[in-house]
Amino acid sequence: MMSNVHIRGVVSAILAALCWGMALVMSKGVLVSFPPLLLLLIQLASSVIFIWSIIFFNKITIPDIRALKKVSALGLFEPFLTYMLVLIGLTYTRASDAALLQSLESIFIVMLAALLFKEKVSGLFVFLSLFILSGLYFSVGGNLKGLMSNGMIGNLLIVTGMFSAAVYVVLTSRSIAAADAIVIVAYQQIVALVATTIVFSGEYLFTDYSVSSPSIGIVIFAIISGIFQYALAFTFYLTALKHISAGLAGMFLNLVPVFGIVGAYLFLSEKMEGTQIAGSVITIFALLMMSILSGKTGES
Repeated sequence: MMSNVHIRGVVSAILAALCWGMALVMSKGVLVSFPPLLLLLIQLASSVIFIWSIIFFNKITIPDIRALKKVSALGLFEPFLTYMLVLIGLTYTRASDAALLQSLESIFIVMLAALLFKEKVSGLFVFLSLFILSGLYFSVGGNLKGLMSNGMIGNLLIVTGMFSAAVYVVLTSRSIAAADAIVIVAYQQIVALVATTIVFSGEYLFTDYSVSSPSIGIVIFAIISGIFQYALAFTFYLTALKHISAGLAGMFLNLVPVFGIVGAYLFLSEKMEGTQIAGSVITIFALLMMSILSGKTGES
């Protein structure tokens, strides 16, 4: 039987995947009105304001920044580098394809954890991971040809972003006990916001920069997408890392494409076929089995 701590970690990981999947669809929709770097700046700024408001309102203890210096610096990997690459990539590819490619993060996490920290990877874990990938293959309609030929530049950018995200997860998981999850997210996103501001300033000053005036509704939508994608998703995910292993938490990132594909169908009218529905069911079933088995063996 799974412990309450394990269940809390699993639920947090699922909620993080839901937020990321839905935010990916939101970002794709908003990119029609905003260039990638400007959108990232708006999203991060809204997330930072939201997170610090929660911290101060709830009077959460804030450790000395010097104690969190190393883990805060990881914000340069994610959200800064990861989502700069993802948002630029989204301008070249479909939201559903981008959602599928985000599942590569879970594989990168397991590989890096094994290489850097000698975390053991069981045969059952590998089998279920392959089962999940087969589900994801059908989630994209059982056809990778289109994924490889359409929007190749965007796809490569997103893959690179997922590797950056995996580096962030593996290294952050080693420092997650340093403070409350939301405090770590707050510091990391301040670092990411500063880095984004510097890069955006360079783009604005040294390129022929222009942007049309978006409607108030689009601006509000961009702000909401930032809160979902950075404030809520990262807090849920770091909470998960406190209760389950980085490898198991990473496997639940495979739900991002499931949520993303469904969201793209519902809100962006991207086509969803029966094979995609079947693939989503396979993915969810495999993740449930992985969670139950790891809970019984005491993985946390």
